[in-house]
Amino acid sequence: MAEPAYQRLTRDRIAQQFGVVAVPRVSLWLGSDHLLLVEHSGFTETYKRFYFRDIQAITVRGTPRQTIWNGVLALPLAIGLIGFMISAAPTRNPPATIFWAIFSVIFLLPFIVNNVRGPACVCQLRTAVQIENLGSVSRVRQARKVLDKIRPLIAAAQGQLAPEEVSLRLRAIAPGAKPQEPEPPPGSPPVLA
Repeated sequence: MAEPAYQRLTRDRIAQQFGVVAVPRVSLWLGSDHLLLVEHSGFTETYKRFYFRDIQAITVRGTPRQTIWNGVLALPLAIGLIGFMISAAPTRNPPATIFWAIFSVIFLLPFIVNNVRGPACVCQLRTAVQIENLGSVSRVRQARKVLDKIRPLIAAAQGQLAPEEVSLRLRAIAPGAKPQEPEPPPGSPPVLA
């Protein structure tokens, strides 16, 4: 049996954009020599292919989304827990106790899921011609898993810089810095200027 052409890296996730007919969803897939970003909305699908040799950078930036959702969920959760404790007090009002228990659980479950999933992030992929948001990579833990899978594939397609060469290139980019010539390898003929 033939191996599947693509491996799913992320599940479908609602895109951070507005859809008129249907809510757009995105997912990320791993091909043999590229990443495939699939966006589908209603009756249309859009495919964007990013070859490993063309990827210049993948950035992961933390966002306050987890904290914001915790704040949004904590207020009604606190109200529900206070209502539950008051109704479960010595007066023992079973219908009110059941109502406040259900009300609390409705907000407790998303609160727990939000915290278990970990810190939120925005992930972007940069090529020479574009910067693309990877909307399906929305948590730091998920971003690390995806990067751990594709980092060796990108290094195999592009090669890897030696640490000395990285520092030379960074010094050359620094404003006002004079680019330095790299040291010739031992045993190479002298270069005449």
